[in-house]
Amino acid sequence: MSELTLSQEQNAVALAAKAMTQDIAEAHEAMGMLKAFSFVEKLLTVSSLKVLNEIKNSKKYKGLSYIDQDGKVLTVSSWEDYCTACGFSRQKIDLDLQNLAVLGEDFLETSQRLGLGYREMRKLRQLPSDARAEIIDADYSEATDKEELLEKIEDLTAKYAKEKETLQAQLKRKSEDYEAQAKVLANKNERINKLDMELAKKTHLIDTQTPDQRGEMLREETAGISYKAEAILRGQVFQAFEALAKHSEETGIDHRQFMSGVLAEYQLILSELKSQFNINDQPSDDDLPDWARTDYTGEDDDEDGNVNQDLASILDEVSDAEIVE
Repeated sequence: MSELTLSQEQNAVALAAKAMTQDIAEAHEAMGMLKAFSFVEKLLTVSSLKVLNEIKNSKKYKGLSYIDQDGKVLTVSSWEDYCTACGFSRQKIDLDLQNLAVLGEDFLETSQRLGLGYREMRKLRQLPSDARAEIIDADYSEATDKEELLEKIEDLTAKYAKEKETLQAQLKRKSEDYEAQAKVLANKNERINKLDMELAKKTHLIDTQTPDQRGEMLREETAGISYKAEAILRGQVFQAFEALAKHSEETGIDHRQFMSGVLAEYQLILSELKSQFNINDQPSDDDLPDWARTDYTGEDDDEDGNVNQDLASILDEVSDAEIVE
């Protein structure tokens, strides 16, 4: 693209200056109109608001000079300066422009005719669009009653405030549910990670164990399970049988047949274990747990002669169990 000639540059500058002069002239004209209007009343009409909106968006006010009330010549450099020069605050004009944008020209004229205040206009702006449309799209005649319109605005405001409160409560409950689920998931993941670590340790241990060491570990695990089963029989089941016997004494109802059936179930399980794994009826000392052997000295018991802590903890669990009589 060729460079502009001197003549073209001069023409461009002249056109820009002319456009700027025209913009400032329009801003001056609007200012004079608003100043004259403000002597009558402080209410901005829809027409004047449309002019102000165009000036604000185009920034035609920049560079405008005017004389203030004290006779000083001032230059407008911002939208707030221009609003002040017109005799209004920026907040008031911006609020009126917001009402124009949200509520529309027709309803704004109706609201001015009926004398609606900024409080009612703010309530209308805060309503959902569908609720707001019920009011601003309605047909208002000269006979429209202000009080009737105010009542409708109040009713809609109260209605949607209640709906908003309900939605906020639902959102809060969902948020609390989500937080609870997140905690449960975090705890679950923590347990899974812990189990994974334990499994990895056991897998490593198994891989590095000799057959004898592996066999000893399996026996220890089996003995622990056996302790728990025996503790339940000697503890919870024994207490349950005591409760049945006491009930028989008090009422004469015979529970022995039922108790015999329970024992038969245990005996059946034991028979199945013996048959399945080809187990001798009478184990040797080598196959018995330490505490059941004939040479048991109780060296692992504490100084008071109590059984070791692992077995004691199992028996404690059983003794704390509740029996329903």
